[in-house]
Amino acid sequence: MLQSAFVAVDVLCEITGFAMDDKRQNREDNPIPRQLFGDVRAKILESLGVLMGLPQWVRAFAVPLLLTVVALLDTVVGTEISFSIFYLVPVVYAGGIVSPRAGRLTALVCAFVWGYLDITNSPPYSAVWIPYWNATVRLGFFLLVNELVLALRHAYIREHRMARTDGLTGVANARVFREHAERTIALSHRNGLPFTIAYIDLDHFKQVNDTFGHSEGDRLLISLANSIAGVLRGTDTLARLGGDEFAILLPDTGDEQALILLKRVMDLLRDTMKAKWQIDITIGAVTFIDTPETVDYAVSLADTLMYNGKKQGRGRILQATWPTLAP
Repeated sequence: MLQSAFVAVDVLCEITGFAMDDKRQNREDNPIPRQLFGDVRAKILESLGVLMGLPQWVRAFAVPLLLTVVALLDTVVGTEISFSIFYLVPVVYAGGIVSPRAGRLTALVCAFVWGYLDITNSPPYSAVWIPYWNATVRLGFFLLVNELVLALRHAYIREHRMARTDGLTGVANARVFREHAERTIALSHRNGLPFTIAYIDLDHFKQVNDTFGHSEGDRLLISLANSIAGVLRGTDTLARLGGDEFAILLPDTGDEQALILLKRVMDLLRDTMKAKWQIDITIGAVTFIDTPETVDYAVSLADTLMYNGKKQGRGRILQATWPTLAP
């Protein structure tokens, strides 16, 4: 729901960004406007995040307040100046922040309020049906805008998920893993608690593709991801880094806790994969009792440990601590 509230801002950012690019051939020549625009966008998104943290009834209560303000301003301005576009503010707010149904209901109320003010404050029309026709047209316009916002919201959510999840297994991708790892490193540096990164690789996965085909290999990867995800805690992160390689981030987890959890993962995967596909897995896990400099360095240590496990015979968990790196 939080991402859905950001649709209008992100779409506006994209449109404005294209306009900025059209006005200058090389954006590098003058980066100040784009940087300023990005700061404004960040502030707006931050404010929307605070707003979405409020209870729904509080957010819904703001809809009649917005509509009242717009109606009062419409009354003050008078009929000579068109004011109907400002009724889109409560409509878009209700549809994007509260719910789609609230957006449609607000569109109906806005059209009614605008029509009532038009009838009561405007000079007589040449025909009785004209103000009702105008109100109906406004209602159609408000509903159309609300539906467009909803369509953009759904498209944004879909693209957002595709950009942050692995398309095959549905688990996090490398980008999300990096974000979570960076946050974990920062928290570990602040509170001094350890964390663990485990690197998982399937043994002889190529044989599955060669023998049964890539479709069966895909089913194996999906089964692997679902099995691991069912064992992990809510605070842990499972990501597919590419091919048959996965990584697990275990925040606030020492070496003993990590080993217990990884043994559960190993036993579960062996029960499911050895019986059906006749393959095993190798895991390299590094527990960081001090904070590494970068995520890439931390992952490379777990990756190296995993390959050492393969050299020692595959199908095993090789664990170490950092900075000592004593397996």
